[in-house]
Amino acid sequence: MPSKVNRRTINLLEPIGTPSDTWSVIYNWVFNVGRYLMLSIEVIVLVVFFSRFILDKQNHDLTEEINDKAFILSNESLRNQEIKFRNTQLLLNDITKLSNNQLLNSEEISLLLSSIPEELTLDKFSFSGTKISLFLTGDEIKDIRDYEFSLRQDTRYKDVSVTVSKSGANQTVYDVGVSFSLISDEDKK
Repeated sequence: MPSKVNRRTINLLEPIGTPSDTWSVIYNWVFNVGRYLMLSIEVIVLVVFFSRFILDKQNHDLTEEINDKAFILSNESLRNQEIKFRNTQLLLNDITKLSNNQLLNSEEISLLLSSIPEELTLDKFSFSGTKISLFLTGDEIKDIRDYEFSLRQDTRYKDVSVTVSKSGANQTVYDVGVSFSLISDEDKK
């Protein structure tokens, strides 16, 4: 019978001085792997620390650049220009809103203004919806009466009212206020 032979094995993966208890394994890991971890963290901290100098310089340069531009923009003439442009933009927006909601009456206005006799001078003109107001000046009452008669005879106008007053140094100039309404296509039917 063969005798029992003690077999011995050799483990090449585990060094001879390898500790077997848990605390010794943790201790070896901390001092072997942990030191490389600490070195990498220190390198990262140093990179962040030195990059702070570069970023602070860039931030300071940008702050100076912004302050220089703010000084240029604080110029009084540029500020007035900005206010003027903003007001113009608001005016254009208002005109757009009004023009979208308002009927185009350029033909009526053109016809009305061309019907004013040369002897009368137009001072003010107001057109709102179908209501028209004119303020005229003239030297002869006959010209004013002829214009009033032509307005009253015109079938496109209704509710014609004329007020006349004298003004000027010698009370020789007549101030005329004329107001009337346009007859719309719905009123004609």
